[in-house]
Amino acid sequence: MKALLAKEWLEKKRNLKWIWLPVVFAILGLTQPLMVKFLPEILKAVSGIENSDVLLQMMGTQTSASILGQTLASQFDQMGIIIFAVATMGCISADRSSGMLAFMMTKPLRVSSYLSAKWISEGLTAFCALLIGYLFSVYYTVALFGKVEWERIVIAFFVYFIWFVFLVGLLILCSASFRSGAASASITVVVAILLTSITAVGTKWQMLNPAYLSQNAVAFLVDGKGLEHFVVCLFWTLGLIVLLYFAAFWVIKKKPLQTENH
Repeated sequence: MKALLAKEWLEKKRNLKWIWLPVVFAILGLTQPLMVKFLPEILKAVSGIENSDVLLQMMGTQTSASILGQTLASQFDQMGIIIFAVATMGCISADRSSGMLAFMMTKPLRVSSYLSAKWISEGLTAFCALLIGYLFSVYYTVALFGKVEWERIVIAFFVYFIWFVFLVGLLILCSASFRSGAASASITVVVAILLTSITAVGTKWQMLNPAYLSQNAVAFLVDGKGLEHFVVCLFWTLGLIVLLYFAAFWVIKKKPLQTENH
């Protein structure tokens, strides 16, 4: 396992993913508070509207907690997912296409060890990128708009991270199932968009929607508590994450290790 993790670390070090991905999420994190702060002035300068209070009323009431929630539900749930999916789309398919997976499987290596190394590597990458972006958003939000309770900040982050881990697991499964990395990224992004869109329908079936955790993260920031059926959704999503792991294990076990050349 240590050797596999070292390989993953070396690969991310070579393509600088440990640097540029957190930087991108940091930019996403600071975008929302800066945009809310300076957008009225920008619109006033561009449109010539003198009364900026009208613009503020059009934007609605903006609190520190709601702005931080917008970072999760808007910046990370949209551009963040797309960027991470593109950055990680070839995590297994690239190994298969290059013959690296076939080479490693000739060694006394268990599929579970290989897959676990991928999960740990990609999960840790997602955690670091999200954490850095989130901390930037927290800093600028607090500096520009006021304090948010740290307990709410911490709980919201980990609730949102579970939703993101679900997407990481889906991406790994797709990468194990398809030859094309672009197909893996596209499917993951489309599923994320569909699940996020469904959250707009307020029904009790949201408890079966992993994207509902994103809304719960925002609720923890704004109200200090989760939405209805939060606990059910949490454990359901954790169960889906485990299911995604075993599905990827089965695919790697059954699918030919190396794509045939035609």
